Amino acid sequence: MGTKKVRIAVIGGGAAGLCCAVRCARHFGKGSTLIIERQPRTGRKLLATGNGRCNITNRNVSLSHYHGDKRLIRAMLSRFTADDCEHFFRQLGILLRDEDGGRVYPYSNRATTVLDCLRLACVRSGAEELCGFQIRTIRKSGRQFILQSDNIRVISDYLVFATGSAAAPQLGADDSGFRLLEDSFGILSTPRFPALAPVNTKEHYSQLKGVRAKGTVTLLGGDKRIQTSKGEIQFTEKGLSGICVFDLSRYVNEFFALGTVNGKQYRRIRLSVDVMQEFSHEELCAYLHECKKIFADEKAAAVLSGALDKKLSQTIADDCRLSTVPCRTLDSSSIERLAYSAKNLLFTPIASDDLRSAQVCAGGIDSTEVAPDTLMSYRVENLYICGELLDADGECGGYNLHLAFAGAHTAADAIISGSTGI
Repeated sequence: MGTKKVRIAVIGGGAAGLCCAVRCARHFGKGSTLIIERQPRTGRKLLATGNGRCNITNRNVSLSHYHGDKRLIRAMLSRFTADDCEHFFRQLGILLRDEDGGRVYPYSNRATTVLDCLRLACVRSGAEELCGFQIRTIRKSGRQFILQSDNIRVISDYLVFATGSAAAPQLGADDSGFRLLEDSFGILSTPRFPALAPVNTKEHYSQLKGVRAKGTVTLLGGDKRIQTSKGEIQFTEKGLSGICVFDLSRYVNEFFALGTVNGKQYRRIRLSVDVMQEFSHEELCAYLHECKKIFADEKAAAVLSGALDKKLSQTIADDCRLSTVPCRTLDSSSIERLAYSAKNLLFTPIASDDLRSAQVCAGGIDSTEVAPDTLMSYRVENLYICGELLDADGECGGYNLHLAFAGAHTAADAIISGSTGI
């Protein structure tokens, strides 16, 4: 059985793990840092981010775009800004470009550029990769950590957990990091649930599958408006998708996991979809009265056919039970119903624990377990936790990758400085 001794062992070769390894190896030198990866190659999940383009960060990074443990998030963001992120990647030779909404991508528009440069930076700084390493046990003996696989033992002075969450299991993701932390060191996590995912609904408008529309989606708790998100809405066979829906899915899945939304209890939730957001109710009614004359001999759905996809227009007419009614016979009450439905098409979310389409998981290790300023465990000296393992998740738009890099820098800086944070 072989034994490898290093100063720092980083478990997980994803965004956070690679970034942390680069920082540590640059300071401590060749052979000091080892990246331990369960899969055959590092960075598989990173390649899928941003639809393969890798949305590295966002110029608008701030606490308001995040959920979870605010103490942890505030501490990480205070140490690593969007400018810091750009500077770090510029040092790796990666040129970035800004796009709408503050999103920042590699100039190549390819996630492979980011992964290749991170891996090359590891090589240049002397950090090593050990892939296909299935950890069987981890224990601490004195001041050293001992990681055991079937045929290799790794001994390190510092241990960094950056194993990620179980989101996107088709890319090899799982919750093994949480299990190892709990089984080996008694480190517990808060409840975890999918975030940034499509929302399945009770209403299955199969005819809308594949239809897209710009609009506003509002999360309702009872009849109270909780949160609103705007953007392109994608109708699916099972419900709703699109970036604006992804941003609301975190609240939806919190409700089914904990019975709360933003920590407040609700008995039921619904999603209200407005596909005519630029028009007030009165303006839309006036437009439909005009169209009633234009499409006098057509069925009711025609009054919306000049503004919306035909399938969506028909669904709204069906929702109002007016699908067989000729346009010329639509009275003011019917017009009002059509306008109301176009601006308030209601969907009832249903629980889903499907992580295949989730980009991240909410929940994780919180600030009762790790020091926010260093991300070192309160229970185990020189054990650090970063990345998706933490109880911290962001909106769509580069916020989650930024947090992964911010946590990696926080942990690496603490190791380099020898700070305990306790």
